[in-house]
Amino acid sequence: MKLIKILLFLFSVTSLAQVNLLDQVRSKNDVGKYQEGKDILVKIDTVGFNRLNKAKYLYEFALCKINLEGEVVKSYQILLDAKRLLKNQSDDLLFKLNDELIYAQLSFDNSQNTASELMAENCAIAAKTQDPEHTIYCNGYLFYQIDQDDPLKFQKQLALLHKNRVIAERSNLKTIYGNEVINIATTHERAKQFDSAMIYYEKSRKYVENKEYIPTKIAFYNNIANTLNSLGRYDEAIDNLNRALQLSKDENVNNTKLNILFNLATNYDLNEEYEKSLESYKSYVSFKDSLNATERFNALQELETKYQVQERKLENAELSADNERQKLMIISIAGSALVLLLVAGFVYNNQRKKQRIAKQEMELEKQRADNLMKNQELATIDAMIQGQEKERKKLAEDLHDNLGSSLTTIRLYFDNLKNQLKPETSSEIYDRTDKLLEDTYATIRGMSHSRHNGVLASKGLIPTLKKLTTNISNSGKLQVDIFHHGMDRKIENSLELNIFRMLQELLSNIVKHAGASTASINIVGSDTSINLMVEDDGQGFILDRTKKTDGMGLTSIEARVEDMDGQFEIDSNPGHGTTITIEIPFI
Repeated sequence: MKLIKILLFLFSVTSLAQVNLLDQVRSKNDVGKYQEGKDILVKIDTVGFNRLNKAKYLYEFALCKINLEGEVVKSYQILLDAKRLLKNQSDDLLFKLNDELIYAQLSFDNSQNTASELMAENCAIAAKTQDPEHTIYCNGYLFYQIDQDDPLKFQKQLALLHKNRVIAERSNLKTIYGNEVINIATTHERAKQFDSAMIYYEKSRKYVENKEYIPTKIAFYNNIANTLNSLGRYDEAIDNLNRALQLSKDENVNNTKLNILFNLATNYDLNEEYEKSLESYKSYVSFKDSLNATERFNALQELETKYQVQERKLENAELSADNERQKLMIISIAGSALVLLLVAGFVYNNQRKKQRIAKQEMELEKQRADNLMKNQELATIDAMIQGQEKERKKLAEDLHDNLGSSLTTIRLYFDNLKNQLKPETSSEIYDRTDKLLEDTYATIRGMSHSRHNGVLASKGLIPTLKKLTTNISNSGKLQVDIFHHGMDRKIENSLELNIFRMLQELLSNIVKHAGASTASINIVGSDTSINLMVEDDGQGFILDRTKKTDGMGLTSIEARVEDMDGQFEIDSNPGHGTTITIEIPFI
């Protein structure tokens, strides 16, 4: 009996230690240190956990997975398992699980039904607990559900954000307070109210500067500089960019640093500080080149180190010689070693050369295969479009030449028959038949008249895009705005269709993968080209130029742009959204 009590005591102590580890994971994840949280998480033994602690473990595990690996679907399943375990044991954990489920639901499902139900469930919890943080999140759901076509949308959004700011300030929720102030600044900026946006950016500056996570500070200074640039306050923009540049020296944010150097050069130029603008631009070019040269430099440094080590060995051998014979022996050994090194070096270099040639041939073969696949894909798409247009034209001609002619003849006979109708005979059936023939003829005539028009001819590119963005925005998942200039000119049907398909694919990618709340499409037409820019405020990603773009969507778009002799660029950083620019020349 005593032994059993001792074992139970040891088991409870061990279980308590595992729960303490779980609390450490929570503290790490709360401040965004998900990798450190994951490192602790893998050490936890959940054998002695009750249902509540198992649900907590699964919640933290899902957070690490979605933030480190971007696994939304798998995280969604883990969160559901945690919710099944939890049942009604903890309102706070249930609220957090629902909130993550809402985020996951909106990330991969166009339907809002499940998300709306979860939002309603969480607002019910907030009403029950009267917890300030729960109330703030519930207001956030109301913010999200505001109708995008509501003329008072901006005022309603600001009212909710200010309400949250006051609650967070009174409840000493510093992190949430800082986030709400930044959200207010962003909302003003989207409404082109840059002065108001700057007021709240400045209010959030202290909150950002107190954060430990350096990349967040770098992004903040760079973003506020962009707003200052819009206001023409170039001196202040330059000051914030220099702060961001100073912080980026010891951080692995190469793409952001490139962007900062380029923005510095631009702002110096606008501020008429041309010498500094040139210096910043040179730094930008130099840093860009250095990123490509780093690998080569490291390889040369390694060879230099090996050479110096060998050289020191020979010197030490000479100094340790006691007589001329030993010196001669050492020289002989050194000479032999040198010959062996030369031979080995020759063999090594020859082998490396063969490997390099073989690797280059493999890369060329892969590139040829990729080009062949790209050309086949483009040819397939072009053939499909041409086939659709050809079939459309043939159908319209058949309607016009055959069925249209037949209907015209029938109409002539019918009019002749109607003229011979006797007054005492009922004409109701003839009137109905006359109306039916008239409607059918008008429909066929309209279809045949459009036989030479393109796929978007009935409305045009801009109206069709507006309808697409309105449908997406009305879903409540993503607000999409479209801006256009110089698009009143006639565009070739195939080019118009290509542009629509590319923008449609980019918006689909944002809805499925970006986790964004807003996006915008900018279309500018000039005498020589059409410029497209698609931006979102989603989670972004690390751009690796050495690899093919993930997914066939962006790859096929880039291939199509190249086929039209255009230019395709992606600018993205984790946590700071994505911007894609496309320039298509008129041929």
